[in-house]
Amino acid sequence: MPTEHLTHSPTITQANFGCLKNGESAQLFTLKNSHGVTVKISNYGGIIVALETLDKQGDSADIVLGYNNIESYEDDPYYLGAIIGRYAGRIDQGLLTIHHKTYQLDLNNLDNQLHGGFQALNKQLWLATTKSNAENVSLILHHTSPDGDNGFPGTVDFKVIYSLNNQNELTVEYFARTDKTTVVNLTQHSYFNLAGHSAGNIYQHQVQLNAEHFLPMNERIYPTGEVRRVENSAHDFSRLSALGKAINSSEQQIEIAKGYDNYWLINSNAINGETFAARAFEPESGRRLTMYSDQPCLILYTANYIDGSQTGKQGCVYQQHSAFCFEPQRLANMKTAADIKNTILRPEQPFYSRTRFVFDTLEINKAS
Repeated sequence: MPTEHLTHSPTITQANFGCLKNGESAQLFTLKNSHGVTVKISNYGGIIVALETLDKQGDSADIVLGYNNIESYEDDPYYLGAIIGRYAGRIDQGLLTIHHKTYQLDLNNLDNQLHGGFQALNKQLWLATTKSNAENVSLILHHTSPDGDNGFPGTVDFKVIYSLNNQNELTVEYFARTDKTTVVNLTQHSYFNLAGHSAGNIYQHQVQLNAEHFLPMNERIYPTGEVRRVENSAHDFSRLSALGKAINSSEQQIEIAKGYDNYWLINSNAINGETFAARAFEPESGRRLTMYSDQPCLILYTANYIDGSQTGKQGCVYQQHSAFCFEPQRLANMKTAADIKNTILRPEQPFYSRTRFVFDTLEINKAS
């Protein structure tokens, strides 16, 4: 059989990624398939440190923002590449009410709790194991968050599984089980630039979201409760549309967020697995990312608060709008808008979610 027709099974390897400030050793796992996709993930924060894919010319580039070393990830303020939880997003005043009991959560972002609080899932060293077969390789991460962690009730056992196959699919599966009613809202926070992590702004990226509605937010960056159709707004990505078209406009929602940072309510055909939830295309490289998710909403975030204060991989100083995030999560749907009750986790009903990132390339005249 000619060599060019051989397809090798994906591989996974492990290396040391340095010591944390507490003396613990972090590991870096490299998942690689036979079609040019390489994903490097640390058991510290479940962070995707690097993600290399081929462009339409067959050249490889790392398409996620990140750092060269574990020390930078410990000090990272942007959640680059990390697993986010217990609760993705902001909780105003850190006040959480469950069954008429109010809990005061730790405040790590002025007057609110952001992304689970201090030393949340993104700052934990997860227990890691690996699994391989002919079809895919998996990194399996476990972490137990104790009762009272950052103010949240319940001991919660978390598991996240990253899997890579030869169809250029990176799958992220989330599991959570609690011994007491609590809230859980998990997502993955990789910052993508399909031209390469050091390529500059993402204004030429074209994005499509399978969503007919989004949630406007107030000046404090909380959803107002209104559910608004995307038509005739800067938030209409029902067809592929360049991010730069309105990202610096005077549209109220854009000005509030300094870019894009709203919830979009995903259409039911995507939640049911019939089609994609979101996709992005970069014309120069031809790279396309298609995301499938069972979650009812996603946030499109365009690195609005990255300000050049952090030095990333290969000495790159990342700037505002240098990447985008697709953050599928549990929080919002048509009925609840942004009601936190939609994130309730009960002992008798464990949490499970699955997101799939598919990478391929297109010629520019085929992107639509």
